Amino acid sequence: MLDDLIFLHGSHGPDCAATVDKAFTYHTLQYMTRGSVELSYDERQLRLGPGWVWPCHPGPWIRFGVSEPGQTWDHRYVAFRGPRVATWEASGLWPPAPGPVPLADRGRIAATFDEIIDLAIQPGLLPRLRATHHLEGLLLERAEADRDAEQAGPAWLAEVLRRLAEPGEVDYDELAGELNVSLTTLRRQFREATGQSLHAHHLECRIAHARRLLGESDEPIKLIASRLGYRDLSWFTRQFRQFSGSSPAAYRRSRQL
Repeated sequence: MLDDLIFLHGSHGPDCAATVDKAFTYHTLQYMTRGSVELSYDERQLRLGPGWVWPCHPGPWIRFGVSEPGQTWDHRYVAFRGPRVATWEASGLWPPAPGPVPLADRGRIAATFDEIIDLAIQPGLLPRLRATHHLEGLLLERAEADRDAEQAGPAWLAEVLRRLAEPGEVDYDELAGELNVSLTTLRRQFREATGQSLHAHHLECRIAHARRLLGESDEPIKLIASRLGYRDLSWFTRQFRQFSGSSPAAYRRSRQL
């Protein structure tokens, strides 16, 4: 069918301050690359940060806007309707909930949104077919990511493990906020899933980074500690000894024998 998807409108607002508060009569796909948004579907409330995609569709009352007064967010969206949307919903392509985009893919997804928005307003059949193709590609990618996450385990756990593996300090309150849970809930769920506390797992990851750097480089120990987010060399040495059984200097000498 040549008219199975009709594009209604779309735009990119790099400094958006608008609030949307309504029941939708059509479908849209929304994307944010900067800022923070409060989003609700009826009574379900979420807080989204950079790199989130979310659907809007008929049914729930949907509201979203900036999390903090006076702030703005970088917003892209495209709106459409037609029989193809029903096909997407029936086949499971239409996303049931918001989802994060990996950091490495955010620029590419933004460029795809921009291309869809540009093509959708061009006259003629071919631009609209190309826009439909790109949009369906986004939905396929989102569905595959959801499937892979379901097979690998809870999406929140994969994200938490990734963040805890970063070498610097982690703001646990900020991490909980990005996952739309309280810090108490995040601590409990992480311990139930892994048997460890958030902080203990993060310290293990930081010390693993330290061991690798000590064994593979000649960087001064003070510089290694700084790279790992330690402001105090003595505190780094104490934690390294606690997890490794020796001081950083002794560990380096043992690796050089």
